[in-house]
Amino acid sequence: MSVLSETPTRTTKGPIPVKLVIAGGFGVGKTTFVGAISDIKPLTTEAAMTSYGEGVDNRGDVATKTTTTVAMDFGRVAVDDSIVLYLFGTPGQDRFGFMWNDLVQGALGAVVLASRSHALTAAGATLQTAQREGHRLAWQLLVLAALAAVVQVATSA
Repeated sequence: MSVLSETPTRTTKGPIPVKLVIAGGFGVGKTTFVGAISDIKPLTTEAAMTSYGEGVDNRGDVATKTTTTVAMDFGRVAVDDSIVLYLFGTPGQDRFGFMWNDLVQGALGAVVLASRSHALTAAGATLQTAQREGHRLAWQLLVLAALAAVVQVATSA
């Protein structure tokens, strides 16, 4: 029997778990996205923004934002009886970049969110973080960054 004709079999019962990372810049809606599509009440780690973040976190277009994700968001989507998506939302600030390796470990892919006014910057920053950390998702994020750029150009016309 050739290696190509052998089909691996699962040893566990139940739906196939698929891990997805929800990434993007600060204030683009990662927590909102996870909460909007999750079948369960999402786990969030929102904390009040304090004066300690001034000069460190760039609020950009979201100057009125009063909370921020300090660890991750988690949600679950049952696609059907055979597949369950587990959503892991990343924090948007650069200072939490050290968490990337842990959050993307075992992920099948990523959804990169970007504000319309900063799609290239946010998608590019997400890609740079993945590349800097040397993670295998970098190529997938490159494709998503390119798609975000196309969407920005198309919606700006």
